[in-house]
Amino acid sequence: MKNKKAILIVSILAIALFTFIYFNSPLKSNKNYPIVTGSFIQLDLTQNWSDSDWKKELTYLKQNKMNYLVLSGVSQTNGNITKISYKNSNTNYPKLYPNVDPVDLCLKNAQKLNMKVFMDTNYNDEWWQISPENSAWLNSQMERSSLIADDLYRNYHRKYPNAFYGWYFPYEVDNAKFNKFNKYDYLINAINVHLKTLSERNERLPILLSPFMNSSAGTAKEYEADWKYVFSKTNFRKGDVFCPQDCVGSGRLKLEEVNSWYTALRKAVDSKPGMLFWANAENFDYANNSSAPLDRFLKQLTLEQPCVDNIICFSYSHYYSPNNIDSGFNEAYSYYVKKGKLPIKKLDIPQNLTVSTIEKNKFKITWSSPKNSNNICGYEIYRNGTLISRIMTQRKYGGNPQSFTKSITDIPLLREDTKHCTYEVRSLGFSGNVSKPSKPAVVAVDSIKKLPNLLSRNCTYTLLPMPHENYNDAMLKKLTDGKFASVNSVKDKALVGWYTKPIDITIDLGSSKQVEQFMVSYFKDTISWAELPDRASIAVSEDGVNFTPVGLFRIPSVPFSDRYGSKYPLYLTLSRPINARYVKLTSVTKPNYYTFIDEFEVRGN
Repeated sequence: MKNKKAILIVSILAIALFTFIYFNSPLKSNKNYPIVTGSFIQLDLTQNWSDSDWKKELTYLKQNKMNYLVLSGVSQTNGNITKISYKNSNTNYPKLYPNVDPVDLCLKNAQKLNMKVFMDTNYNDEWWQISPENSAWLNSQMERSSLIADDLYRNYHRKYPNAFYGWYFPYEVDNAKFNKFNKYDYLINAINVHLKTLSERNERLPILLSPFMNSSAGTAKEYEADWKYVFSKTNFRKGDVFCPQDCVGSGRLKLEEVNSWYTALRKAVDSKPGMLFWANAENFDYANNSSAPLDRFLKQLTLEQPCVDNIICFSYSHYYSPNNIDSGFNEAYSYYVKKGKLPIKKLDIPQNLTVSTIEKNKFKITWSSPKNSNNICGYEIYRNGTLISRIMTQRKYGGNPQSFTKSITDIPLLREDTKHCTYEVRSLGFSGNVSKPSKPAVVAVDSIKKLPNLLSRNCTYTLLPMPHENYNDAMLKKLTDGKFASVNSVKDKALVGWYTKPIDITIDLGSSKQVEQFMVSYFKDTISWAELPDRASIAVSEDGVNFTPVGLFRIPSVPFSDRYGSKYPLYLTLSRPINARYVKLTSVTKPNYYTFIDEFEVRGN
């Protein structure tokens, strides 16, 4: 009898022990669906946060099973001036936020919640303008970063030893700027200098790097080789973290490309024993500077999970936290964390859709919210079935309250086969679900009638200024040879490109002819910094010296759904023909962008 009681007691204790271990181990939280375990926080967001704000923010993250923070913007250098965000007696460093110490507040609350913080050191905003081969500049930044790191370590590591977990390397490496091994050599040397200094001062904590990639600048296989080369020569050690941005939010990778790039980079990381491989999932949308609906964000996590050891994001605090945006995002994500699926609630349909004419072929679209606007984070507007605009609820910090309106202006691209535009609007939910469409509104538009006689084929022309050297037209033949770009890429040899400067293209028709229609074929791809012009006009001349303006091209609206490059043939048709030998296009490029053109046509009847 005693033996049976002993066996029963042992069994109960064993079950209790297993239950305790299970519910406090990764087995319990390791579900089949991916979640993020941390977030970046840029300190400019927190400049007015109190201790209670930090506590509230980190509690939101902790409730969603996040344990890691990456704190950036700790100190910033512009020219020779370095400003810091933390309290320090060194008067050489002006304070970014004089009335608060966000570093202390973050570490204090992170320690209470058992969260681990990767600490930024210093970032110099000249990074994007400096050549990767400028070793003197790179090494000087590492020296400054090491000084700031020493400052931070002395001030905070002993005070918050459990929260002050690691360092964040703030200089973002990419496969456009760093496209050859010899360029990486300078980066490798700089990183090793920084790591050596940290080690010599006994401040060598785990370090996290978060580079990015652009599929238009290279292949996944090439980037894998780049990082294998870097890892073979850098003094990273066990526990350091390679955490590339997934680049979906910035548009540099298409969603369907994510898995193949992380698969390739997994091989690179595996070449460095002990290195951890994390993903940095982007939960924003560059196209309208907004928070991404959660269905897209979770697709990213699903594609990345098989490849990586862990996933964090940029940035829950900026784009999903109730501290900075409608709490619907956090409520929907928290539901997902608990249930493994998003809450999909039926959304009511927008009301009172109207389209009014501002001017010829330019329209104002307005609508009203449904009576029940619960669970709605925005609206999607469609023209002839194409998503042309997404209006999203705005962030408190970093958003634009005026952008969340129930009205847009649309200038449709005129086509040969389109005489009407049909507009519809749908409600959009935090989970990415949409309502049924509103009642449609139909308006008439002019259709393009291409005139039959192409007068400019193989004509000579002049360019002012000459194109960018990477997208040149050395023989001055591309723009009138009738050869259009066959792929939507700035790499297509038919395209000619200019950077920033306004352009004059003057065609010599050889003799005076009756001209009536002009067409310029532009290429737009935001990821490649190729945009439609600010404005474009045509002028004509008989002598090539005295030009008479004859009209402006209408620059169309770019649909929200146009993400990865499209051609925009713009037409200007006169009410009656005029005589001209010389035809000049003046196209004003948007500052800091490219203009790309593959054909410029002059036509008549």
